[in-house]
This record gives sequence, C-alpha cells and structure tokens, in this order.
Amino acid sequence: MKVNVDSELCIGCGVCETTAPDVFQLGDEGIAIVLVDIVPVHLEPDIQTAIDDCPQGAISYDSNPSF
Repeated sequence: MKVNVDSELCIGCGVCETTAPDVFQLGDEGIAIVLVDIVPVHLEPDIQTAIDDCPQGAISYDSNPSF
C-alpha cells in the first residue's frame, strides 16, 4: 500500500501523525508528510483509521502501486 497526503487539503491537525506515527509526520510547514514509500502490512489498519479520521479527507492510498 502506498499512502498519499493532499497538501492542498491538509490542515495539519495531526490526527494521522497520532494514529500512525511511523507513517506520518507534520512537516516544517505544518502539513502532514508521508515517511515511507510503502506501508508495512501490519500498519495498514492504522492507515485506514487515519483516512477515516482525517477531517479534510486529505489522505488516500493505492493498494496496488506501480513503480
């Protein structure tokens, strides 16, 4: 799974960082950034929680990324 944050939608509330700190971090501009290229399988439930809880709907994922 590859996860993305739409920087135009993100308001930097930190829900994603709290839910999945190994995947998300608030950057210098206060917008969430993704720390990993591919999310480890054991963290996928946390990503779904972050997606569900993001108040702006700024997080999305691709379950079959092509590189």
